[in-house]
Amino acid sequence: MTALISFKSTPDTVAPGQSTCVLEILQGLHKGVSLALDKPSYSIGSAAPADLILSDTDIAAQHVRLVLGRDPADRGQVAIEASGGDVAFIHASGLRAVLAAGTGQRVRLPVELELGQARLCLRADRLQAVVSDVPNARSPRVWALFAALTLLLICATAFALHAPREDAMRAAGTRQKQLPAAAPAPTLAQAQGWLEQALKDAGLQQLHLVSHNGTGPGGQLGVEGTYSPEQKGSWLQIQRAFDSQFGQHIVLTPKVQLAASVAKPRVRFQAVWFGPDPYVIDEHGKRVYPGAALQDNWTLEGIADDQVRLVRGQERFVFTL
Repeated sequence: MTALISFKSTPDTVAPGQSTCVLEILQGLHKGVSLALDKPSYSIGSAAPADLILSDTDIAAQHVRLVLGRDPADRGQVAIEASGGDVAFIHASGLRAVLAAGTGQRVRLPVELELGQARLCLRADRLQAVVSDVPNARSPRVWALFAALTLLLICATAFALHAPREDAMRAAGTRQKQLPAAAPAPTLAQAQGWLEQALKDAGLQQLHLVSHNGTGPGGQLGVEGTYSPEQKGSWLQIQRAFDSQFGQHIVLTPKVQLAASVAKPRVRFQAVWFGPDPYVIDEHGKRVYPGAALQDNWTLEGIADDQVRLVRGQERFVFTL
């Protein structure tokens, strides 16, 4: 399976910055990815029309649906609906439970989910949590905590003002040297070039990039086209390699399909010439050059690399010698 991850637009979006929940991928091919969930509900699975597509192994096409609490009484809760497969969830207390396909349950955040080989974490948005806690700031306990933190801040500031300037500069320099240099994130252009070359090397030139957005690190690439049953393994291998190298920064959104089986053309060739100005000799002993029309609306597309390629609309057929 692959590990592609992408979002499809859903209705009823809320205003920017109003997300109530954050999804983090803790285990799987997209480990480290973090997404703010700002819509009332999300479906997760391995194929469209799921809102969040994960292609780790053992994930159903429409595996689970998440409904986020919006009302004040439900804020900080999420309803988990196991729509297409079993879903294990782990409470903050460490208690683990399993929802069988077709069942659901409402739980409080944070909670971890296990879908096939992927493990996700849902937690409340920190900013929204702070805002929601403001009305409680009038309690005596909160005021006492605020006073203690203020006093601690004043003492720390006074101590810092009396510290020798040289010691502070030397400590800052030491900390700066100890910080490791972060590896630069791959750019969209790098991912696009890699993908085009990989498709070419695998003989999947019929798959082509149709869209991309973003100019710096991060972004999204789209791929369209069809592949034969014999090419399925090559296509899946390319997706795995792409996700392993770029998946944490760049989303791959494939719109590829398995091509319908093509009936073998009813043509017969007696010989093939691969030299300059290549041609084939048909069953009547006549030379036929690329571009010529053949039986049943087939066209001789090309002769090269020990192959004779025929085309009919979107159908392709290759004779390999």
